[in-house]
Amino acid sequence: MKEKIYVEISGIKLGIITEDGGEYVKKIASTVEEQIKSMLRAQRSCSLVEAALFSAMNYCSKGEQDAKKVKNLEAQIALYQANVNRLKKENEELRSKLAGI
Repeated sequence: MKEKIYVEISGIKLGIITEDGGEYVKKIASTVEEQIKSMLRAQRSCSLVEAALFSAMNYCSKGEQDAKKVKNLEAQIALYQANVNRLKKENEELRSKLAGI
């Protein structure tokens, strides 16, 4: 069920419609808030908009890296599954030969 959750990030109030639940949205908002604050502390000349854009770039980059990792893991799983299937077939053939002895 969709619900509207209100959060505040760097003084900006947002109403977010989500099915993920309030606690999840608030956790994400808190993480974004901390990242922006960290950038603003580290780089005093950085504006709020620049910090928000850097934060967005960081999260998008991480998402892309994670997507590549997932793709690689899926390929590994497919390879492992093919090996398991081959070994099951080989096992069945060997059991048939043993039963015929």
